[in-house]
Amino acid sequence: MSNKINLLNLNEQELTDFIVSLGMKKFYGKQIFTWLNQKIVRDINDMTNISLKDRELLSEKAYIPFLNLLKHQVSKIDKTEKFLFKLEDGNTIESVILRHKDRTTLCISSQVGCAVKCGFCATGLGGFTRNLDVHEITNQFYTIERRLLKQGLQINNIVFMGMGEPMLNIDNVIKAIDILSSEKGVNVSKRRITISTSGIIPGIEKLLEERIPVELAISLHSAIDEKRSELMPINTKYPLEDLFPILQEYQRQTKRRITFEYILINDFNVSDNDIAYLADFVHNFDHILNLIPCNPVDGKDYQRPSQKKIDKIFNYLKDFRKVNVTVRGEKGTDIDGACGQLRQKNLK
Repeated sequence: MSNKINLLNLNEQELTDFIVSLGMKKFYGKQIFTWLNQKIVRDINDMTNISLKDRELLSEKAYIPFLNLLKHQVSKIDKTEKFLFKLEDGNTIESVILRHKDRTTLCISSQVGCAVKCGFCATGLGGFTRNLDVHEITNQFYTIERRLLKQGLQINNIVFMGMGEPMLNIDNVIKAIDILSSEKGVNVSKRRITISTSGIIPGIEKLLEERIPVELAISLHSAIDEKRSELMPINTKYPLEDLFPILQEYQRQTKRRITFEYILINDFNVSDNDIAYLADFVHNFDHILNLIPCNPVDGKDYQRPSQKKIDKIFNYLKDFRKVNVTVRGEKGTDIDGACGQLRQKNLK
């Protein structure tokens, strides 16, 4: 396939340019883009409004890639679904479907592995391999959407919270978002797309520059620099004092509420002092704060606080400090729901 053009890597303009370069009619570009990205057709011969001669030419010069599904697990507890996909080069990535009463959210990976190495995350254990290509990002959506449509369901929200740090693959992530939010594609509103980041400032600046009004979720996990650096080494490069002003600017320009993620680790970031600093920090923003009791991670002695302690923290933040706070219920615990866990198991 190496000398053939991968059609799912092209946005509408690039696809049109490619079609014209083959001597085909220009308006075929729009039609083929719709076949690929709205009707999710995976065989060039199914593109019935393209002439047979042109379909043959297209098949000769280009191809539509598949994601190979290695494993599919469904939680008996909450219907969370986990997918392990094999890429063309043999690497594996995960995607997760999270079900809520009125919506279905797809959690997408942006890299094979992750270079950020946050202490509480299973993805970083395997190290970083490479960035995902545009088609490897969008195809997670398409492969799962095709399955859901057969059940009369569809994906309403996308979160880049799977494997990898999306802001370290920001060009491909932005291009994938443009394709997924295109009116000629599956047309997911950018306002229903969230990028989760450990706080990579150049990536946030790029979103502002390109005017892409997605939701931002910030992995905060401590509002005290030294502690955050211990848990998230990336904080030494992009400390809170630098992250703070760019988040304020992001909110000013996009008018989007910012979500802060805070993993609760017993005897580490749950003291009264820690939680007071946390409340001070988030109050500077129109915010949602998600408290996440930590998951066990191989080789780490992180324990979650007792339920009593979690309740105390929640009540202090909500009632006393008037923080817009939720405790994130776990999903898919019976199927290794946390990111990177299924892939780690498979690698072993």
